[in-house]
Amino acid sequence: MPPERLARLSFSCGRLTVPLDRTRPAAGTFVLQLIRATTGHDLDATRPIVLLVPGGPASSGVDNHAFLVGRLSDRLLAEFDVVGFDPRGVKHSNPIRCEHVKRPATLPDVSTDAGYAAAARVVRTFTEECLTSLGDRASLFGTTAAAADIDAIRAALGQTKLTFVGGSYGAKLGAEYARLYPGAIRAGVLDAPTDPQTSAVVTAEHQVKGFEDSLDEFIAWCLDRSCPRLTDVRAFIAALVAEADRSPIRSGRPQGDEPMRGSEVLDAVASSLYDVDRWPDLAAGLIEADDGDSGTLWDLRDASGNDPDDTTESDGRFVINCTDSGAAPTEAEIRRLAAHFKKSYPTFGVWGTWQLFGCSFWTAPKHTLPVPVAEAAPPLMVIGTIHDPATPYAGAVSMTRVLGNGSTLITWEGFAHAAFTRDPCIDALVDAYLISLSLPSDGTRCAA
Repeated sequence: MPPERLARLSFSCGRLTVPLDRTRPAAGTFVLQLIRATTGHDLDATRPIVLLVPGGPASSGVDNHAFLVGRLSDRLLAEFDVVGFDPRGVKHSNPIRCEHVKRPATLPDVSTDAGYAAAARVVRTFTEECLTSLGDRASLFGTTAAAADIDAIRAALGQTKLTFVGGSYGAKLGAEYARLYPGAIRAGVLDAPTDPQTSAVVTAEHQVKGFEDSLDEFIAWCLDRSCPRLTDVRAFIAALVAEADRSPIRSGRPQGDEPMRGSEVLDAVASSLYDVDRWPDLAAGLIEADDGDSGTLWDLRDASGNDPDDTTESDGRFVINCTDSGAAPTEAEIRRLAAHFKKSYPTFGVWGTWQLFGCSFWTAPKHTLPVPVAEAAPPLMVIGTIHDPATPYAGAVSMTRVLGNGSTLITWEGFAHAAFTRDPCIDALVDAYLISLSLPSDGTRCAA
C-alpha cells in the first residue's frame, strides 16, 4: 500500500456475537471478528459501509483487509467505510481445526486400484479426524449460516440495506445472502462466481480445465518472450514434478522451508496462474527449481498472503464445502473421472483428482446449498473474467441467469482470478454502481 494512502487510513476492530445454531438458541454462540477502515474522519457509526465478503472459502477477511482496502479507489473510500470480517470457523472467528493429514509425497493415480486405495485412505483418515475434532459443531459452518451472520453484521452496523462486494467464494456467499435477504440489499457485486447449477464434481473439472487453459496462455506468453530453457513448458514441468517426487527440491529461503515435493510444484504453478503479474516469477522459479532451489516456487505457492503453516484455512475450506455439498460421487464415478482427467488434462489432471473425493466420507448432517434464485433482490453486478483459471467465465454467465432478478454481467477480457481492483475499466464500473447505483448495460466488456 502506498505510504500516503496508509497515512490517511485508520483501522478499528470489533467483535459480534452470533448464535451457534439459529434453530437451537440454547446451543451457544460464535464470536465473529470484524475490521473497519476509515479515511480522513473520526469513526462515525452512521456512515455508510461497504462489506468485503471474503473468498476461499475460509480465507481471512481480517488479515487481508489492509491489502484489499489499499487497492480501492480514493473515490470509493471517500463515500464508504470499508468493513471486513472472518466468517464463522475462519481464522479469528472460532477457527476450524482438524488434525492435519499430509498428501502423499507422490500423488497417486486414482484411476488404478492401488492409487484409489491410497488416496481414499488419506481422505478418510482426515475426514474422520476432522469430524472427531468438531463433534456436534460439524454441521454449523455452511454458507447458509454464514449468510445469516452477514445479516447480523448489517444490523449491528446500523445499515438499513447492505452494500457488499464478494469475490470467488465470496460471490457464492453473496448470492446466498441475496436469496435469503433480498430486501436487505442496496447493492452487491459478485466477482468470479462459480456456476451455481453444477455439482462439485463438475466444478472440479471446470477448475482443472481452467488451470490447463491458463497454462496454455502462460506457454504462449513464454514463447513470445523466448523464456530460457522453457521451450516445452509442459514437458519441463512434468520432468520437474517427477524429479521432486524422487528427490524433493531444497529451498534457499531463510525461513527454512521443507524440500518441495512434486504436488507442491504443481500447487505453485497453479497459484502463479491466478495473476498474469506472477508469470515472470513463475518462469524464473521453474528454472531455479530445476537448478536445485525451490525458494521462488514456495513464494509463489504462498502468494495468497495466508500463513502456509496455518492449516485452519484448508481445514475450514473442507468443512464448509462438505456442509454445503450434495451427494458424493461413488468409487466407480471417481475412478472413471480420474481416468478422464489424466487423459484430458496432462499437467493438472492427476493433481485435480483429489477434488473428486471431496466429501465422500463426510457423515455429519449437510445443509446442501440451494440454487440462489433471488428474484426479489435488486439487480446485482456479476463480473466474469475470460481467462480465470479458478472460476471459469461460464460460472458468471450462469450466475447472472440463475439469480433471475435482472442482474448485469460485466466481462473482463483479462488473465487473473477475479477482476475488481485489477483493471481500471472494471474498477470505474464497480465504483459507479456502489456509489450511485448506476449499473452499466448487460454485456458490457472491458479489454485486458
